[in-house]
Amino acid sequence: MEQLIEAINSVATKPDFDLSTTDSKLALAKAMLGHEQTPNSIIHRFGGGLYIREAYYPKDTLIVGQEHLSEHMNVLLKGSINVIDGDGSIQTLTAPYMFVAKAGSKVGYTLEDVVWQNIYVTSSTDVEYLESVLFKSPDIFKQHQQDKLTLDSFKHEEDRQDFLNMVKESGWTLEDIELASKHREDCIPFPDGSYSICSGNSPIEGKGMFSTAVIKQHSIIAPMRLGGCRTPAGYLINHSKNPNAIVFKNDLGDMFLVALRDIGGMAGGSLGEEITLDYRQVMRLNNLWKGTNKCLLESH
Repeated sequence: MEQLIEAINSVATKPDFDLSTTDSKLALAKAMLGHEQTPNSIIHRFGGGLYIREAYYPKDTLIVGQEHLSEHMNVLLKGSINVIDGDGSIQTLTAPYMFVAKAGSKVGYTLEDVVWQNIYVTSSTDVEYLESVLFKSPDIFKQHQQDKLTLDSFKHEEDRQDFLNMVKESGWTLEDIELASKHREDCIPFPDGSYSICSGNSPIEGKGMFSTAVIKQHSIIAPMRLGGCRTPAGYLINHSKNPNAIVFKNDLGDMFLVALRDIGGMAGGSLGEEITLDYRQVMRLNNLWKGTNKCLLESH
């Protein structure tokens, strides 16, 4: 924490530092990204054509917000926060408080634990897509994410090797499984509801699903298959030798992703843990182990 404070002070004490300017905000963000980030949680709530992005920030958290591309409704549900607006003015907001914010970015400092909602009109439940159209991420953050992805990729070689071992054990070929994984004719979006996950680039392979808030052991993370159709959780979850989730199937054949243990959430705007499964369990549950149920492949 002391190193982070020193990094912030090294930027904030410069003569030309002015939080009403984009350059100063980016300089502050860059200084903060070089250090351990404060845990925060974001829950994504969908219903009635609305997306509510609900963020939790603990007391004494300095927040450099992303640039919002349009006006949007804001609701401070809990706590108190000092907010520096685009013109550099400081406001102390105390819950309950509702207002419409203009496009642009803000800097905030939480005086108490804070729960803050951004509300948008949309029919989409794809959080990764919504993040791309609602916000503009600075290049320094994109580079930080890419560097982290490259570094983390080396840590998952054991998972990739275990995936190949699983393929050999399953009675299927790698080509069979790759073909099935790319099939999208039976896919649907997430239904309305509240989710603590988001798709993103995976250090294991391709795309994956990540936690955006702490997920407690035995909690239902998301539906995977409903009425015979797969949600993003049904085709974007990567394999791991030591998974943090398992699949449950009900009497109707619907499938749900369930946490095997507590799963860590976001920190400083970066996605939390990747949600993973052992594909052996999924294939056995679906009668696919040892090459059975080949009609599934033929239908693809």
